[in-house]
Amino acid sequence: MSTYRLFPSADGPSSPVSFAGSFIPGLTFFVTGEAWFQGYWWWVCGSGQATASVKCALWQASAGYTATLVPGSVITSGELTAGQWNWIPLETPLPLSIGASGARAGVAEYVAAIGCNGSFPVTNNSFGSGDIYGAGITNGPLSAFSAQSGAQPSPFGIDQGTFTTAGSDPSASPPLGSDGMSDNFWVDVQISDTAPAGTSYRLWPSYPTIPPTTNADDFEQTMGTEFTLSGPCALDNVWYYSPPGSTQLPTRCGIWNVAAKEVVTGTDNSSPSWSGAAASGWISCPYQGVVLPAGDYKVTVYTPGGSGNFYQETEDYFGGGGPASSAGITYGPLSAPGTTSATAPGQTTYQHGGWLYPDTYDTEFDGQNRWVDVEVTPSSAATSGSTASPGGFLSFFP
Repeated sequence: MSTYRLFPSADGPSSPVSFAGSFIPGLTFFVTGEAWFQGYWWWVCGSGQATASVKCALWQASAGYTATLVPGSVITSGELTAGQWNWIPLETPLPLSIGASGARAGVAEYVAAIGCNGSFPVTNNSFGSGDIYGAGITNGPLSAFSAQSGAQPSPFGIDQGTFTTAGSDPSASPPLGSDGMSDNFWVDVQISDTAPAGTSYRLWPSYPTIPPTTNADDFEQTMGTEFTLSGPCALDNVWYYSPPGSTQLPTRCGIWNVAAKEVVTGTDNSSPSWSGAAASGWISCPYQGVVLPAGDYKVTVYTPGGSGNFYQETEDYFGGGGPASSAGITYGPLSAPGTTSATAPGQTTYQHGGWLYPDTYDTEFDGQNRWVDVEVTPSSAATSGSTASPGGFLSFFP
């Protein structure tokens, strides 16, 4: 297992800037490979800075200077120690969605925030053009954006050195403002490239809000995302993003075997029990007792149509230089290929007219994403032959 930080060998200033009042500094970053967010680091100056406990939170940024709190990311530290970095770990690491700098559509951008009262550490002119971090920071799969004047700016216009004075609770107020000085507030994060034992995997975890491009299509259709499994996995959930303005939910969901173009036994759910209402964002339909062997699949949902705005569409996501256009997405045994590596005709396919194998590709856009996701857990029980397959049998486990 390898862990990564942005400032593993740099120390902050010996003295803080004098300040009275509430302050929430932030750090904007993204990941380019499998990453589990383990916690926060906060530099406390040798003197002049409070050592009382601080609260930390992680936000997912999107267009229009908005952000959504990432569930499970809020933690409060113990008493801090002056003159050093202080480690503030989460109780349970969080998987992060893979993003990419420069490709605005579908980028997963995160903002780590720490709330404090009074003086805080700062180094001005750190992330702008010509500054020490003017090209951002990259350490393995972990990268920090530069300031907007630098070479690796946030695609949503959020400046590095972001902050807010709206309060001291970082779970209530995201730090999205800037003084234009490309500040380094000495907030750091730590990720691991190895999942905790027994974890499940999704293609887009910890990504609560999709950048808004709601499609007005009202055709009856089946649509989905192609994915592969490198080993046998239990099917936990089918996930679907129901966008703002949607008035209907999919009425069917399941997993199709790509080679056979048939629904995998035990996965065809014609009365899905979704975890949320229409327009509520990510919703899931649970499965139990289904084990998928290693292979190539499509996770799909079916909507009868008649009412538009029922799905979110991100153009050029799996192609056209988008976040998943080159290497696709890989989390443990779960992968979604980019459009050039997907089965013909391409990634993210659909079919109008009913519950049908989706093999139509929108050539107007290069690898669009309609945000149909799957959640799986590696299954040791499946290695004994208890699997589900087209025309095969289904095993249930206690």
